[in-house]
Amino acid sequence: MNKYSTDVRVFIVLQMARCDENVKAVQRAWQEKFHNKNWPNKRTMARLYAKFKRTGSVEDDKKSIATATATAVTDGAKQVVDDFFAADPTRSVRRAAEMLGIKRTSLKRIMKELELSPYKIQVTQPLNEDHTQRRSEFAQLMLEKLQTGEIDVKKIWFSDEAYFTLDGHLNK
Repeated sequence: MNKYSTDVRVFIVLQMARCDENVKAVQRAWQEKFHNKNWPNKRTMARLYAKFKRTGSVEDDKKSIATATATAVTDGAKQVVDDFFAADPTRSVRRAAEMLGIKRTSLKRIMKELELSPYKIQVTQPLNEDHTQRRSEFAQLMLEKLQTGEIDVKKIWFSDEAYFTLDGHLNK
């Protein structure tokens, strides 16, 4: 209804009151005053008059102003989350949110503020001083073979590698 000025709205409301809510009579009054037939439809007029009777105003309803919403990120919640993950750091975020009764998004926000981040332990082969020396020698040897043309780079194919250790663990 914002396409009509306040003066036009007042005119419609006054005419609706004078004409006992007779839309045809309001349309005739509109044509006499504005000299055109581009009057609002009867539904618009009825709604405007009903709104005026309800609120006492012809202006548009004010849009609701965004207010600060309650947040779960409080100092108490931060302390609870910090204590929880200190006691059980392997718990998933989903499970922790369920156990603490906090939404997952709020828990993630709290964890970000506490600078907590999830991680996955990756098993790697243990390397000692001898391994470092041998790897360096191998790299030098391969570099020489590449430079002399003994090895064609286009024919090297690296597949997924898996390392087996004597204690039975397999790296991923």
